[in-house]
Amino acid sequence: MSRFSWQAVVAGVGGQGVLFVTRVLAGAARRKTKRVLISEVHGMAQRGGSVVSHLKAGPFFSPLVSPGQAQTLFSLDAGEAVRNLSFLAPGGSMIVNAPDTSYLSGQALAALYAHQVQTLVLDASAMARDAGAPKAANVVLLAAAAEAGALPFGREEIWSVLDESTPPARRALNRKLFDMVACDNLAAL
Repeated sequence: MSRFSWQAVVAGVGGQGVLFVTRVLAGAARRKTKRVLISEVHGMAQRGGSVVSHLKAGPFFSPLVSPGQAQTLFSLDAGEAVRNLSFLAPGGSMIVNAPDTSYLSGQALAALYAHQVQTLVLDASAMARDAGAPKAANVVLLAAAAEAGALPFGREEIWSVLDESTPPARRALNRKLFDMVACDNLAAL
């Protein structure tokens, strides 16, 4: 296995699937390195409370990501993206479930641009709702992140882990959700 090294923070609120997304990302990372560390829950895991998960893959000894060190900030909630911006490293990727960038101030947008952060904003909640699966925004956002190249894993790597992690009764729906995301409906800042 290669010297793969990656740090990520996954944020959202209870009920959005933060832990599921973290497990899918960790599964993809395990295919690149044997050492994957996860700190699964920080905050209120109850529905509606803040949930943050840290993930490190590679030669690390602690699962917690230090401020300014995450190559990826994956947020299922715009407010949680703002709260966890301090973890993001310059040149990193930020993937956010939001209708647009209005959740960011002009100063925040300027800072993201100055730090060359690849920012992907997608209304994954609306897409999942329109597909008849309102609680599956996490699957849509995973597909979008992989499609846009915002993760160190390709689309099929993410799909393979997602498929293995999904109960058989949900596989067809998850495939439908995963396939609705294409480059032509993704907008990066």
